[in-house]
Amino acid sequence: MRVLIIVVVVSIGWLLFDVGRKLLVRGQRHRVSTITSFDHLKGEQYLLYLRPFALDQPMARAPSGTPGWGSRSPFEVPGLTAEQFLLGQFSEHGRVVAVGRPGEQLPLLGAQRGYLPLQGWEYTVSELIQGAHVVLMSVAQGPGTAWEFTEVLRTTTPERLILVISCDEREYDAFRTAVAGLYEARKKREGGSPWAPLPVLPDCPVVPRATGREWDAPLRAFVTFDQEWHPTLFPFVVTVPRLRHYRTVRKLVGQQMAPALSPLHALPRRTAAGTVPPPLPADSQSSADPSTPAPPPRPHPNEPLIGSVLVHHQAATRRRRGFPWRKPM
Repeated sequence: MRVLIIVVVVSIGWLLFDVGRKLLVRGQRHRVSTITSFDHLKGEQYLLYLRPFALDQPMARAPSGTPGWGSRSPFEVPGLTAEQFLLGQFSEHGRVVAVGRPGEQLPLLGAQRGYLPLQGWEYTVSELIQGAHVVLMSVAQGPGTAWEFTEVLRTTTPERLILVISCDEREYDAFRTAVAGLYEARKKREGGSPWAPLPVLPDCPVVPRATGREWDAPLRAFVTFDQEWHPTLFPFVVTVPRLRHYRTVRKLVGQQMAPALSPLHALPRRTAAGTVPPPLPADSQSSADPSTPAPPPRPHPNEPLIGSVLVHHQAATRRRRGFPWRKPM
């Protein structure tokens, strides 16, 4: 009977902990500020988080627990959501921003969201890419993600791009195929200034042999580029020791992220000089000379935005307090 009581008490405790976390996430989503206009970012050092909207829900879940029960702690992987945990690694280099999913009632935790009209979004995203200190792009299927990758090739420098791989081999190969086809089509159709060569993306990393101590992290690998667009793949594998301190996992994550984070300190600050004119919308049928495409009209500043009602009624943008966890020293 005593054993049964202990099991029941522990089960109820974990249930209350999970429910409390979900309520806390909901409350934080009500409090988080949104970006009323991306024009406010001009002159600020920010990081741009690009991803397919389908990835938002998986990344809105709590970070998966680390293996092992002997020394496991709910404080090992801080952050209320997987997106918060992943992007928190980069927050010391600037505010992390993203375009919010159209129609969402509340912004998700992690990158600070702003919202765009459904038509003509390419213009603003192109400007955001060109002004970003770093572009963090999650690899996945989708025409929008493929367009954003080719736009990075067209407008920014390679050392400012970090590909985040959390998908499986099938999705990754589909992304590489879509990017190759769209790159050739855009290069032929739009012309303009010389395009960067299409990098040969490395194969998806092989999942290591399971030992039962690998953490199921929201990141499988990341890819960085040198000045000639030559990619380097860094598998992200955190093998958790059986006996550990509650900060051990944070230290291991910092070691795995070092190849991506260390070069960011040497990046020069972005300026407005040398920006490339934004492209025509994807569905444009302009008959102008393809070598000098005219940019589309920018959305009117008073045009209603698609997305959170917070954007429509918020009087001013409040600066975020930052992520609940910073990378340990």
